[in-house]
Amino acid sequence: MKLSDLKWWHWTAATIVLAVVIRVATGGPLPFVGRPSFLGHGSAAQKPTGAASASAGRPERAPNTGPQMRTMIATPGFEVIAATPERDRLTIDASIPNPGMGPGLVDQSGVLVKEIAKALQSGVAEDSSAVTEVRLLVATKGADRTGKPVAHLSLYSLAFKASDLFGLKSTASPAQALGLAQSVVFNDPDAHKAMKDWCAVQANFNDALAFCGRVSAAKGV
Repeated sequence: MKLSDLKWWHWTAATIVLAVVIRVATGGPLPFVGRPSFLGHGSAAQKPTGAASASAGRPERAPNTGPQMRTMIATPGFEVIAATPERDRLTIDASIPNPGMGPGLVDQSGVLVKEIAKALQSGVAEDSSAVTEVRLLVATKGADRTGKPVAHLSLYSLAFKASDLFGLKSTASPAQALGLAQSVVFNDPDAHKAMKDWCAVQANFNDALAFCGRVSAAKGV
């Protein structure tokens, strides 16, 4: 058949077929049909995946539901005083028992991190998919710089990626929990010395290598 023998409807049909081929190749929607499901652009592929929360291991639930963080810490002597969402950061003010300013004190901080990770994994009201960082303020009972006994002696603050805490296993050691901290800021010189002594223990140093490097590099304490 010669081109001159083609009817108008031949050209129309050819134009439609060509348009369909181009749409499929580029992933565009088809007229009156939308995107074919085999292209992977259907409604299932377009649904949000729980945002970063799913990949971080957050429990699926409605926003601002679940128990409060302070009610989730059951280990005697450990307490969450306040948990405050701040845009993409959750700041947790907590206290630990005080076995004396030494490695034991830092071990307790690691236990506290594990407790908080467990609470987050269970689901707490203060958490949301917007939270990507968890800032932990650690305090205990002790004497301040003047020697006066205080009930809330601020020791240091630790910053963690939320995804790291959601991935922390219950079998992790306190050193492995502390080793996830991205930064540490000291509020007490004795606490800095306690953490340096803690890092001098080989097992702790091995489990928290990068963290102990930040402890050693801390200035102005």
